Formats: sequence, C-alpha cells, structure tokens
Amino acid sequence: MFTRTTNSFATALVVAALAAPGCGKQKAETTPPTDTKPVEAPPVADKPARVYQDPPPPTEPREVQFPDLQKIQIKNGLEIYVVENHEVPLVSAQLVIKAGTMDDEQLAEMTANMLGEGTKTRTKAKIDEEIEFVGGSLGAGAGVHDTSVYTQVLKRDIKLALTLMADEVMNPAFPPAALDKLKEKAKTGLKAMKSNSDVLADQLFDMVAYPAGHPYGRPLPTEAQIDAVTVDAVKKFHDTFYRSNNSYLILSGDITVPEAEKLGNEVFAKWKPIEGQAPANPLNGFKSYKHPPKLIVHLVNRPGSAQSDIRVGNLALARKNPDWIKLDLASDILGGGSTGRLFLDVREEKGLTYGIYTKMEPGVAPGTWRIWTKTKTATTGEMLKAIFGHIKKMRDEDVTTKEFEDVTREAIGSFPLSIETADQVAGRVRTILTYGLPNDYFKTYRDEVRKAQIDDMKTMARKFMNDVPVVIVVGRADKTEQQIKDALPDATIVHYDTDLKCLEKDTTFCAANNALAAAGAAPAPAPAPAK
Repeated sequence: MFTRTTNSFATALVVAALAAPGCGKQKAETTPPTDTKPVEAPPVADKPARVYQDPPPPTEPREVQFPDLQKIQIKNGLEIYVVENHEVPLVSAQLVIKAGTMDDEQLAEMTANMLGEGTKTRTKAKIDEEIEFVGGSLGAGAGVHDTSVYTQVLKRDIKLALTLMADEVMNPAFPPAALDKLKEKAKTGLKAMKSNSDVLADQLFDMVAYPAGHPYGRPLPTEAQIDAVTVDAVKKFHDTFYRSNNSYLILSGDITVPEAEKLGNEVFAKWKPIEGQAPANPLNGFKSYKHPPKLIVHLVNRPGSAQSDIRVGNLALARKNPDWIKLDLASDILGGGSTGRLFLDVREEKGLTYGIYTKMEPGVAPGTWRIWTKTKTATTGEMLKAIFGHIKKMRDEDVTTKEFEDVTREAIGSFPLSIETADQVAGRVRTILTYGLPNDYFKTYRDEVRKAQIDDMKTMARKFMNDVPVVIVVGRADKTEQQIKDALPDATIVHYDTDLKCLEKDTTFCAANNALAAAGAAPAPAPAPAK
C-alpha cells in the first residue's frame, strides 16, 4: 500500500504540471531591447616584440694537425703507410692494388667482388664467421684507378683481420657458380642504370667530354660484354695486378710503425711481386685534351619523363694541379650548397628545381667540372638560360667580399670534421697516394685555402668554367627540343636513345666514346686544360 500511495502521488504531480499554462510548448524567442549597447571586450595588450641577439662572431679556427704519414717497405716490395692515432683502440686498414676499372671495367669489378667468395683454405661462410665473431668488417671494391680491400677492427684483432685479407688477396678460389651470380647481378644493374635518368646524364657527359677510348669516358657495357667474362680471365687479371709491389697497405689508428712492420712481415711475406715492369697505365696514351669547337646540346630522348636532367660543364684539371683548391672555392661560390648562387637564385627565387649544385670530379688525368640539376619538362629552356647566365656572371664579374669570406671560412672550419676517424684519415692518405699529391697536402690544406685571393675566383671561372661547355639534357625530346633552340639558338642538337647510342647519320658531333661515332672524327683544336 505504501508503494501504491507514493506512486499515485507522484503521478498526480506530473499531471498537474502538464496542465499548467504553456506547458509542453516551445519557449518563444525574445529580442533584446534596441537601446542595449554591446559589451566591449577588454583591450588585449600587445605582445612585446622578441629581440634576438646576433650570434657571436666566428672565432679563429682551432689548430688541427693532420697526422704524420710514416712509410715502411717489406722485402717483397709491399709499401706500408702508418698513421698513428691512439685515442681509441681501433685500427682501419686498406690494402690498395694499383689496378681499377680504367684497366678493364668488367674484370676489375668482377675480380674485386669475387675475393669475398672464398679462398683455397676458407669458405665464404668461414671468412664471414671469423670477421663477424670479433665485431669487425671486411670488404672489397674496384674504383677507377685502383682496387681496395678494407677492414676495421679493435686493435687486438688486427692480425686476424689482416690474415683474412691476405688470404683473400693471395689465395682466392674464384668459384664459377659465384661468377655466374655476379654476372646476372651486373646485368640486372645495367638495366637499372639505363632506366635511371641521373646515370644516363652523367654517363653521357663523360662520354662527350673525353676523347675516344679514354678510360674516364667509356660507354655503358653491354650484356654481351658482361657474359664474356670468364673465370680464366678473372684469374689472369688477378695474377697480373694483384702483386705485392703493385700494392700498398694503409694502417690508421691505434698502431705503431714497429707493430705495422711486424704484422706486414708475418702476414704478407709470402705474397709474390711482379717480375719485371708493371702493366702500363692506360692514361699514358692520352697526351692532349680538347674542348668542344662549338656549342652542342646532347639530347637523350626518354619518353615518359616528367622532368629533364641537365648537366653543363667541361674538362677541368687534374687533382694534383695547384689550382685545385682555388677552383674548388670558386665552384662552391657558384653551387656548393644551399648558400651557392645557383641554389639561391634558380631554386629559391625562380623556383625551377629542388636542387642545383656544382661538382668537381678528380682524376689523375684532367677531371671534370659540372653543374648538376633537374627541372620540370616545361621549364627546361628557362633552366638552361639561367645556368648560362650564372656561368657568364662568374666569368665576367668579381665575387663579393662576403661570398669569398663565407666560402673560405667554411672550407677551413669544416676540414677538421673530415679527419676525425681512422677511416677518414685512411681515406685522405689514399687520396694523396692515388693522385700523387705531396705527403703534407692535408697538413698544409688550410694554409693553402688562406692563400687564395678574391681575384682568384674570377680567374678560376675564366680558366675552368667554359662559355662553350658540354651540355647534356635527358628528357622528352618532343617537349624540350624547341625550348633548347629558343634558349640556345646557336647550339647544335645531337640526339641519343636511352642506350646512349647516337642517332645522327653524321656522327661528327656525337660523343667521342660512342660506339657509332666515326673513328676519325675529332673536334677542332681548342685550349687544353691545365695539366
């Protein structure tokens, strides 16, 4: 009963409420009186302007000494270069054989890659296990001028690492199955290169810049050339070049000269030298170099490209040329990075590209200097005009004091970062030995930078940034050819396919290193680069 009474009472209250006037109807909206003034928000105080202090001026760079280069030679003629650095117990070793792709592109690469495939006393798995057990690394690779076998380990394990290195170099097994795999890998890589517009542009640039047959400007290999490599040919290349007196060993890090000499005699004493004269350097056959006699644009038709890859440059100077450092500074003013003229104008102001840079390629013979960039297909002509305008400006006008001071300060200040580790120092030593630089080259590098004068920048530009350069464009010929004609009306256009085969019936202006170029066709004489 109590529950019923309570519920009835509650129900009665609800009914009464519903019966009240206006109940259940939507409440009418009301309009505020017209004489009511809006409430003003309180004033917001202005935020105090932030004041940023200028960064402190740069201080004089710290003195940094490139380590002394010490040399010893063991009885079989192997030279050992020692660079001591006892800060950490690591040793970096590079065994350098004086033979590279300039001697034979396919055989140099295949021989280097086959070294890690096992020896007469150790399988590949055994070599990998031994070096990985001590936390080290061991590898090999062929460069243009030479081939290196390299390792880095703790000092306590350096004898083991050198023993494995010596076994690979002195007793390679060269298993045929491994060579077959390498050849298939090389053919796959060749297809990838032909589909890469950057590779095509750089490859054709070298083919055009260098005379016929020059090792720095060979065309891409063919699958037939790769297939033609045999185990016997690899063995012959190895037996010819991989000899103690045609090699040198760089040991950098926590090691002394007596320790290095002891290791050399223990590990490499049985390595046989070349008897008689070593094979001649193939670069010796090229005594003179010529620039193009007129402006020629080498155009690679790459259907479907959304952009054009562009290279503009020329033969420059050998790495050991005394002008190298000064040209490097001038090149950096033009396109050394995000502060270079090309980047600030062509990218930041004109918006023609994501990146544009200059590059110096070193060589024992004259190397190259080039501008590297890519742009949308529709702006190919505009990009070429901008590049030629900047080359002209570098040749005709002095650089500013700020540009010169910034680039020299950067070169001096960043140098210590390039010689911090044993590997970096070993790399610098190899540069000295590969290009025939003075032994104290990096000890005096910053002093040589300081000797450069602002007037040298225009001199370098006029000497090594040609106003009739090599020009390469890789992209859609149907969309870019008219743009090229409009931008460079005096230029001759030479056409190529993506195999870099010249498509012209008259091959006079085709790349000298192109298979279809006339053997006797040579450009008219032009000033040769300094040697």
